[in-house]
Amino acid sequence: MKAPRTPWQLGLLSLLLMGCTSQGDSTTPTPPSLSRPSSSATQPPPVTPTAQGPTLAPVPLRKYCHSGDPLIGVYSPWRLTVKSPCAAVTGVVAATDIEHDGDLHISLADVDPKYLNAVNLSRAHQDLVVEAVPGIPMPTPPVGSHITVIGPWVLDTQTGWLEVHPVWRILPAG
Repeated sequence: MKAPRTPWQLGLLSLLLMGCTSQGDSTTPTPPSLSRPSSSATQPPPVTPTAQGPTLAPVPLRKYCHSGDPLIGVYSPWRLTVKSPCAAVTGVVAATDIEHDGDLHISLADVDPKYLNAVNLSRAHQDLVVEAVPGIPMPTPPVGSHITVIGPWVLDTQTGWLEVHPVWRILPAG
């Protein structure tokens, strides 16, 4: 004799049957996936230092560069492609904001155009996006200040723009 089915089991069975008998009708609900995706399916492997581009920080500023994985402390690092493990970029602070993940987001204007792409030009107000992570606290620079930021120069594959993320150092520009 079979054990009686619980309401939860009956609901799951009903969802599975609806999904199996659907003829492509977009109004018929599809059952949720019952298996968990593997971590390799949701996150690509971490970037290795040998796969990155050249260091773009001048020699006197390289003392602020970090060795090892440049994306340590970054929220969802799998979304970032490292273009240079350490870059120093100078510009003017156009705006600052705290993001949902706690990052200090700085819009850096008047930077060398080689650090920008078409998405920076159209969606980021022609600014370089700079993000300081909570694990490496930075003082918030005043809007209008002329600064140099040092950190990995990356492509954010979710937004499409180029950015310095995370910031390892903020210095007054000289």
